Amino acid sequence: MKHWVRRPLPQHEEINVVFFRGVSTDALTRGLLAERRLPLAYGKSEDWSVIMHDMLSWESEDYDLVSYGRLCRGGGELAVFVTEPCKAKAHAPAFEYYRDGRLITHLSFEDLSRPGGENPHTLVQALTAAKVIGPEAAIGDDDDERLVQAIAEFFQLPELAMS
Repeated sequence: MKHWVRRPLPQHEEINVVFFRGVSTDALTRGLLAERRLPLAYGKSEDWSVIMHDMLSWESEDYDLVSYGRLCRGGGELAVFVTEPCKAKAHAPAFEYYRDGRLITHLSFEDLSRPGGENPHTLVQALTAAKVIGPEAAIGDDDDERLVQAIAEFFQLPELAMS
């Protein structure tokens, strides 16, 4: 399993990994450029595709939030891994899932007990089964990897060759 939350592109430090479907690569690229985020790599499969982009805005050189909801209106879906949101402050990665322009669920890897979005408990069963949360949760050095694995399996995110 590709580990998407720790330096997925070794030559770049702080990037977001965005799986998408129901949105064209061109439309998503144009939307990211309008958000002042530089796309760095692309991948495609039969169902989901992926784009990785700089977390920093090239204009403000800051971590202003990307308006992902605007980028997937009209039937699109985005599964976003915010890999290291402010490495200097040691914040943990985060995950967000958007459908039809709406934030369905999001969670911080730092505090899994406080998910948000329209349906914040979307991932509860998958995370409990993976023993990342719940009474049988096993705390370990591989927590982030198990969390990513559980999310990837739930949404059936593919392994992708990058270009």
